[in-house]
Amino acid sequence: MDRRRLLRVAGAGALWLGLTAHSPYRQWEIYRKTRLVVLVSAAENDSVVLGSMLATIYLQQLPASGATMARARDTNDAMRLIASRQLDVALLRGRDAYAAFAGERPYGDSGALPLRALAALGEYLFVCRDDLPAARAYMLAEALAERWRDIDPALVRRASGPRPRDPLAIPLHPGAQEYYRDHP
Repeated sequence: MDRRRLLRVAGAGALWLGLTAHSPYRQWEIYRKTRLVVLVSAAENDSVVLGSMLATIYLQQLPASGATMARARDTNDAMRLIASRQLDVALLRGRDAYAAFAGERPYGDSGALPLRALAALGEYLFVCRDDLPAARAYMLAEALAERWRDIDPALVRRASGPRPRDPLAIPLHPGAQEYYRDHP
């Protein structure tokens, strides 16, 4: 076999391998659909610590969820991941969540984000998009409230979501609202 033919065969083989290689996006899509991924901002240490606690709680309370935590570079990236439907839930500062919900700066570049609250944890809101199934929201609220009582009883009172008269209130997800109504 001459050298040119060998190079052509090798080049064709390399091209074939490159064209048939799979994208890691498909694995990411499967991963995020089979696990509960709690999204946090890596730029906020408190968010990372609280997000890790949430992932641990969900892993203990709902082992089949395969709960884990993912860090977005900053809050703006977290908003984009939620808006693009790559992830379902996030832990955000209340003021940031409201700014995205209302379509205000610095998160309003894509318009208002249809967020719903699952729980209020201090200055943070555990949020989801409004299209999260009600049964799943109920399950998430239930697992969090049941376990959170053991961690910090003072915050359980706030776990019923933002207060209706709060000007920065994000509506409570109907599934979570049902849980909190059933378990005052």
